[in-house]
Amino acid sequence: MTLRTPFVFAVLLASGLMSAWPAAQEARVPFVYVSGYRPEITIFRLDTAGGKLIPAGRSTDVGQEPSFLAFDPSAKFLFAVNETDPGRVRSFAINQSTGALTPINDVPSMGSITAHLSTDKTGRWLLVANYGDTKQGTIASIPIAPDGRLGPAVDTREFGLGSMAHYISTDPGNRFVFVPLKGGPSVAQLVFDATSGRLKPNVPPQVAAAAGAGPRHLDFHPNGRFAYVMNELDLTMTAFAYDAKAGLLREMQVLPTLPAAADKVGASGAEVQVHRSGRFVYGSNRGHNSIVIFRLGDDGRMTLVGHESRTINRPRNFTIDPTGTLMLVANQDGASVSMFRIDQTKGTLELVGPPTPVGANPSFVGVVMLSGK
Repeated sequence: MTLRTPFVFAVLLASGLMSAWPAAQEARVPFVYVSGYRPEITIFRLDTAGGKLIPAGRSTDVGQEPSFLAFDPSAKFLFAVNETDPGRVRSFAINQSTGALTPINDVPSMGSITAHLSTDKTGRWLLVANYGDTKQGTIASIPIAPDGRLGPAVDTREFGLGSMAHYISTDPGNRFVFVPLKGGPSVAQLVFDATSGRLKPNVPPQVAAAAGAGPRHLDFHPNGRFAYVMNELDLTMTAFAYDAKAGLLREMQVLPTLPAAADKVGASGAEVQVHRSGRFVYGSNRGHNSIVIFRLGDDGRMTLVGHESRTINRPRNFTIDPTGTLMLVANQDGASVSMFRIDQTKGTLELVGPPTPVGANPSFVGVVMLSGK
């Protein structure tokens, strides 16, 4: 943008856009956080052009097993589960220049073997899924203060013996919450009050999955009309139509995530992510050591594109960077992160260099944009 005339300058200054323009143009730097079943979180800068992870330090005051992390919408705070019995969740301030983490506080997760957490769209609530509790499965809604400090849970819910809550997030409109229950097997549907943080069952309270499917993780399509669930136990992906007004899912399609001739012994599904373009959805297959790629039609239905397995070793988690150009895969049995460039037309993955060593048992990799200054 060039200010070619005094008139343009005056209009922008009077409208208030002049003060906002420099901030909007400020470059942001991608930082990568890797964690797992070790008492540390490793931090990198992401060189998107070169496809490299540049070490930026590590934080060790993170608890025993920070197996899953989440960032608030402003990228000021990071939250970590401790997948222990009893479970806890921890809050950290993110240094906007270096990416370094400063502990703020920690609180009980209101359950055990805490598997997942996410913030709501306002950044005021931390939602937590507890896998354990004698495999009963509980969730909690925890307030986040403006300074990132966590308060006591304002609401908890139980789903019954054997339910195994494995994931929790709001819908794009921040009015409803969804919890894949691996042992349900089902996906719980709840109404969310973003003012009080409280939850109540929707009607119906769950959408059923096939017996033995094991719903694990869920991701919404960018258009808010569809959602996709990775089923851990039977290695399938389910496509749902989503009624955003009622907050209800309706199953449309189920496809296998492995090739037809693949050996399923020791294999299990893990992560799912929809590309920001809405044209592709990806899932990770542990044991088979692959990422499955589906093309998405305008109706939300999936068509298999193929599988990528180069350098992948038990992909517990993966993420797509905010630009939609790179995929980073956490190799739990490879002590590394593999990086792929995403073909924006085909959805296929092209390996970018050798895997980056990140320490033992990585189970989470995430990218957040910081000022870097």
